[in-house]
Amino acid sequence: MKNKIFITGLCAALSLLFLFNSCKKEEIMIYEPSAAVYFSEYSRTYTFVENMDRLEIGNDTLKIPVQISGMTADYKRTVRMEVVESDTLNTASKEMYRLIDGYVNAQNYKGYVPVRINYTKDLDDSVYVLRVRLVATEDFPGVDLEKKVISISMTNKLTEPSNWRRLKSSFGPYSDSWYRFILLKTGLASIPYWSYNGSADSNNPDPEKWTMTYAEMKAYAALTKVELDKYNRSPKGPLLHEDGPEKGKQVMMP
Repeated sequence: MKNKIFITGLCAALSLLFLFNSCKKEEIMIYEPSAAVYFSEYSRTYTFVENMDRLEIGNDTLKIPVQISGMTADYKRTVRMEVVESDTLNTASKEMYRLIDGYVNAQNYKGYVPVRINYTKDLDDSVYVLRVRLVATEDFPGVDLEKKVISISMTNKLTEPSNWRRLKSSFGPYSDSWYRFILLKTGLASIPYWSYNGSADSNNPDPEKWTMTYAEMKAYAALTKVELDKYNRSPKGPLLHEDGPEKGKQVMMP
């Protein structure tokens, strides 16, 4: 009789233990981290020099790429940002920009949040900086990741593009005079190269902006080298860096 009671009690205890463990496993299985969003870049430069058609209109929309951590969703999710008012690097006036809500489409890990850049005469001779940060929303409560703040430089001057470090091995050190020469001889408004396969590269933070492939970039570099050699041998040459770290030196390609 005692054995029967002991076995019955043991079975009940095991059943409770099994039920408890099952509940704990279910809790673990259904746990999902909070959806978080972060910028794909630390900085972005915009100049109307590379977008003359937008200068005539008076504004342009710059789409800042973002990525998410966590799971995708089956609906479009809102991304929002605000100006870091206390940041001493902020020099842009309010009439130079307007922040717009962005989004990450359903079943996507990447998206954009737009900033409208408005042309003002102040941009003709200076570079202004806007510092913005991501704001928590119902869709993305997590904004405390590493890339939560971005610097947006805006101007109507020729300025070093955001991707020059990816061009340096092919074109050498940057200067305004050198970049102006490159754009003149190639007929390009910019050199939108970021990664090897251009827009098709999965590591490209902004496939809509960085569209140029490595092969295309190298072809333009080869064309520029021919034009540079020709100019340096001409009575007008040699081409000099008018500013930048190599100021006063002859422009030489790697």
